[in-house]
Formats: sequence, structure tokens, C-alpha cells
Amino acid sequence: MSKLPLAACRVLVTRPAGQQRELTAAIEAAGGEAISLPLLTIESIGDAEAEVRLRENLSRLQDYDLLIFVSVNSAQFGVRRIAECGAAIAPKTTVLAVGAATAREAASLLDCPVHGPSSGSGSESLLELPQLEDVKDRRIAIFRGDGGRELLAAELRRRGAIVDYLEVYRRTLVADAAGQLREILSESPPDVAVITSAEALARWRELLDEIAGPAKSHAIALPLKANDGAAHNADHWFAMPVVVPSQRVAKLAAQHGFTAVIDAGDAGANAIVEALAEHFGRRSD
Repeated sequence: MSKLPLAACRVLVTRPAGQQRELTAAIEAAGGEAISLPLLTIESIGDAEAEVRLRENLSRLQDYDLLIFVSVNSAQFGVRRIAECGAAIAPKTTVLAVGAATAREAASLLDCPVHGPSSGSGSESLLELPQLEDVKDRRIAIFRGDGGRELLAAELRRRGAIVDYLEVYRRTLVADAAGQLREILSESPPDVAVITSAEALARWRELLDEIAGPAKSHAIALPLKANDGAAHNADHWFAMPVVVPSQRVAKLAAQHGFTAVIDAGDAGANAIVEALAEHFGRRSD
């Protein structure tokens, strides 16, 4: 096996443009080639009503017993908004994160301890933490994007907590991602795609359906073949490995029709590259 486990491996990185550097560096250090294809743009929420709600919640940040960050984006945008509003976290407040990568980011930005699951990531793992066992009448703020899963808040409310959402960013689609993908495919197809969120996974599936449909202005010289019509084209791409950050997203990937799903257990660069190295190292043994 090569000393560089990802030697000659082309890895499609679909993270937002401003969040690819660490992962790209780790892939290249392992001998792989990182190909950039951002699928989503992460930006501040522009809705006036949502802004009023956010500022109101941040004005009483010290009243919360627990703060929860559900993604690296929520940590980055959340801490920025805390600073912009001149808010402060009370010393008594416990800070939690949904996974290791988010915990590291939040701890670095806040300069305080941040607790998260010792293994795995996602709301299910977070809800198993001892800090969330007895939350009756405790005030909890969940930093997240616009929309998203309701499982965490619903379960905490069932346990008796008072839960507020602090929505600090929104996701928008990258313009002409399909055109960029066609250009990438015209050069050399990737060996694997890194998909680090359920939203990005859904967008990736949409793009594959789009490029595998009836040819319009671009021809794709690849082994694409129809399965059950235009909506289920591109067997080749659904068989290409996808790396995901959690069991939940892995299950979603399988439901979308992807047949080679690699669960890295976390969204951090090290976890992703380790999962890639294990997969491609085992394949080359």
C-alpha cells in the first residue's frame, strides 16, 4: 500500500467555499487531489423579523442555562452575532456541541469549555449526554441555521426544558453548480465526494439527476446509463463513494440511492481523511 493512502485519489469537496481550506490541506497532505465544488453558500439571515427575534434572544443570553451549537456554521455565525450584539455568556452556562468538529470550533471562538459526544455526532448522540438528562425548567438556546431538524428541541421540550432557537445563518444554493460539475467531469471524474450535511446531500442528488438527464448543451463522455428514467439516471455516480459525517446522513444517503456510503463519524477534516484513507487503503490491499 502506498505511504500516502490517498495517492492519485480525486476527492470532490462540496463544503461552502470559505470552509474548504483545512479539509483540502489534509487531503493533499495524504497524497490526494482536492476538487472544489461548493454546493451551498452560508450567509447571515437577512429577514427583518428573524433579526428582531435573534437580537431579543441574545439580549438575554445570560439567562440561559445551556447553549447548544448544532454545526460549525452555527458556532462561527453564532459567536459573531454574540460579539456584534455585545452579549455575554454567564459563567454558570454550560455550552454543548453536536460533534467533535463543532465543539473544537466553539471552544476556540468562545475560549471556554465546550462539551460534546465522545463518539459520533448528531442530535441523537447529543441527547445522550448527561448534561441533557435532567433539564426540567432549564432554559436552553439552540444556535442553528434557518430551518432544520426539530428532533433536538422537541425532545428537550418533552423533558421539560424551555427551548429557544437562535437562527444565525441561512443556506442558499450556489449558482451554476451544475455547470461547474459538468466542467469537472469533462476533465476527469472524481473518485469520491465529501458531503458534510443533509442539505448538501440533497443538493448533490439534485445535481446528479440534472446532469444525467437528457443532454442539452453539454455532452458528458462518462459511463452514465439510465436506470428507471431521467429521475434515476447515472448508476455510475450513485455507486461512487460518498463520505458523510454521521449515521443519520449515511441513512439519508442510502435512501437517496447511493450504494457506497462512508460514515466518518464527524465533519472534521481529520475524521474525513481518516475515513477516506481507511476506505481507499483497504481497497488497494
